[in-house]
Amino acid sequence: MASRTGPVSVTCRTEYRRPVHHRLATLASALAITAMLELVVLTIADVDPKITGAAVIATLGLGLLVAALGRVIDLPAVSLTVDDTAVHLGNAGVAINSFPLDDLLSVKQSTELSADTSMSRSSRTDQFRIKGCRYLQLRFANNPDQEWQVAVIESDPAAAEVLARLRVHRPSKRKVLIGNGSDVTAAGDLAVPAAAQPGYRPADAGLGRTVPRIANAGSKEAAQRLWQAACRRHDAILVDYAQYELEPELVLRYPAVTDVSVESVANFHTALARAQDLRTDEFPKNFDRADEYQQSVVDAGKAWAECERYGRAIGSGLLGSGDQEELSTALSLLDNARASQGGEQADYLDQIHRIVTGLAARGSVHPQQQAFDEIEAGRRRALEAE
Repeated sequence: MASRTGPVSVTCRTEYRRPVHHRLATLASALAITAMLELVVLTIADVDPKITGAAVIATLGLGLLVAALGRVIDLPAVSLTVDDTAVHLGNAGVAINSFPLDDLLSVKQSTELSADTSMSRSSRTDQFRIKGCRYLQLRFANNPDQEWQVAVIESDPAAAEVLARLRVHRPSKRKVLIGNGSDVTAAGDLAVPAAAQPGYRPADAGLGRTVPRIANAGSKEAAQRLWQAACRRHDAILVDYAQYELEPELVLRYPAVTDVSVESVANFHTALARAQDLRTDEFPKNFDRADEYQQSVVDAGKAWAECERYGRAIGSGLLGSGDQEELSTALSLLDNARASQGGEQADYLDQIHRIVTGLAARGSVHPQQQAFDEIEAGRRRALEAE
């Protein structure tokens, strides 16, 4: 039966062993091995069988007692609860953090198993990972840069239900696909990129925010969190830039954002290349390398902010008058396509495809192949809808 949100809360718990559990288990194993060694040694030494038996039984009994004690001590657990209004997560019985469900920005499951167990000891800690388990990665509107990591057991039905509810409530990413009939908007079935809508403001590049440097981190854990934040910022920059190469409307409206002959674009590519060269799949053992990467991402963010700001301000002003007219024509055709359907819409998109192809051949615009594919796919969908 399909999962759906409802008034009943669902909780998944992932238990883990504390150091005391590990120590007791190790001690119990050691006593069991000692009992076997006692049996061998005392037998070889020809000790009275009664004494040998008593010694072995005593040692083995002590081992069983220690093992039982380890089972009696309650196991702590990572808890994740979803009800109809909020998400509650944390170390059960220690600290639970709550967020409005409507503030959920994203949720995804890690692809790798956690290499360690990292439990919250203060209100500032956001990692609830358990060694050997995958974990959910959650972000909320109150601090989009902070990623909460919560261990879950994939085979746990409660965890599957919690994940299903979270995915239902995460905001849908605006699909910027030409002619996607399943994503109808008030302007028709041609989605409009958010960056091309009136009132759009580029994301804050964080230029006025002081980010602690990895070089000054007080612990390896703090350094790793700063490094992870730098990786996320790096990914966000790549996504922001890619839309100006992939979205047909942005390609036509702001060609200067991707024109490498423009100084701000060239500077951005230089900064981005340095960040790419310094990035590693895992946290580097050398803190200096990690700090250098973090600072390169900061530089790339500043360069991207300037690149986008200048490119949007200049628009198509760096192109010749003929190219500007073709861009204006293509944008008008796109508006007409949004107001039409079927064969008429396909004709508009076909004209746009020809214009973009010509502009790209002359080097006036720099779209990726996906931009052409989206226009062509939109044309086919329009014809199939007739």
